[in-house]
Amino acid sequence: MRPIVLALCLLASAAAAFGQQQPQRYRLERIIVEGSGVDDTIVRGEARLREEQMYTDADFREAVGRVRRLPFVVDATYRIEPGVTAGGTTLVVRILDVYYAFVDFTGSAARNADGDTVRDGSVLLGGRALLNNLGVIEGAVEKSDNGDGFNVGLAYRAYDIIGTGAFATAVLSQRFKTELRDYDPTMAVTVGYPLTRRQTVTFTGAKSGSSVTRDFDLNNDDDDDDDDDTDREDNFDLTDDAAFNYATLQWWYETIDDPFFATRGVQVAFGPSWGQSEFTFQNWNLVTRRIDITESATEAYGLNLDASVYQKLFPRTVGFVRLNGSGTREQETELETRNGAVRAGLGFDFHTQSETVIRPWKARLEIGAAYRMTDLTRPDLPGVSFNDTAAEAAFVFRSRWGTVRLLGTYLTD
Repeated sequence: MRPIVLALCLLASAAAAFGQQQPQRYRLERIIVEGSGVDDTIVRGEARLREEQMYTDADFREAVGRVRRLPFVVDATYRIEPGVTAGGTTLVVRILDVYYAFVDFTGSAARNADGDTVRDGSVLLGGRALLNNLGVIEGAVEKSDNGDGFNVGLAYRAYDIIGTGAFATAVLSQRFKTELRDYDPTMAVTVGYPLTRRQTVTFTGAKSGSSVTRDFDLNNDDDDDDDDDTDREDNFDLTDDAAFNYATLQWWYETIDDPFFATRGVQVAFGPSWGQSEFTFQNWNLVTRRIDITESATEAYGLNLDASVYQKLFPRTVGFVRLNGSGTREQETELETRNGAVRAGLGFDFHTQSETVIRPWKARLEIGAAYRMTDLTRPDLPGVSFNDTAAEAAFVFRSRWGTVRLLGTYLTD
């Protein structure tokens, strides 16, 4: 009798333990957005939760993490409330989004062991308008220290297209007040589709071009032809054109809880890329006394990998490892290029890491080390390799007014 009683007690204990391990499940009736003009349709599309399906609290937490990855969302949190019908659940997502006018600033400095320092900086002034369930439209002006002129861009973002969760972004930009080249409008389109709640596939296509005009003096006499009585001109323009086309297909696996200040999770992007460059050069032929046009083109195929892992180690302290790699091969020259970098370090958050309250601003200081390498090989030339190690530091601040990034690198080799 005693063994039977003991067995029943063990069975009851196991059943109780099993019951405790099972997370509570909720039947989702609807999603409501608070504190922002962001439309419920956009949030539902990024949350990737379907009505009348069963979810756990962990599913809701990951869904809000996906909402935080929207480029115009500063922070988001959630709470669970009873639904309209018995047993139903309402997921209330509270969002703090970027102001309708915002500014982003990035500053960087790199110093090598010889004491040489390279600095760069860029500032972006932008604005956006919410179009309810039609998406978001954004405009911006960007100026960089090392850039030619300034860039003016317009972007349109659409979410949850035809109720499928698919999204798309179209960007059109143009450079003005340039000194080095004349630039064509740059166009880029990205289309994405969620395979699962954690997996996404995206396709991006981009097109750009530029040209340089040279004043050619046939007689080399510095005569601008303005005072000539003859119809013959010995001054004319020669133009060099460059056009670039690019496309990439990427598979994404993401469980991170924030795009800038992740405290846990994995982010992986992997896929093939294609690039095409076309060049046209004009030169004066002294023999035929005509302009010769020389055309050339290169086509390259490659693979790209970006991966990051984040883990909370101590209060407000996060450890991270980031891996970047790419390889391309040019069809015409058979030139193969391989790039890789691995980074590891710690991040300290000045804001609270609690996800139960909206954080009006976030700031993180990162320190770490990096190893980078580049290999160039071609059948008719000896191979060339570059590699270096570096100490890196970064400070990132984000609020409703925009984002500030400060980057510093010291090359140890």
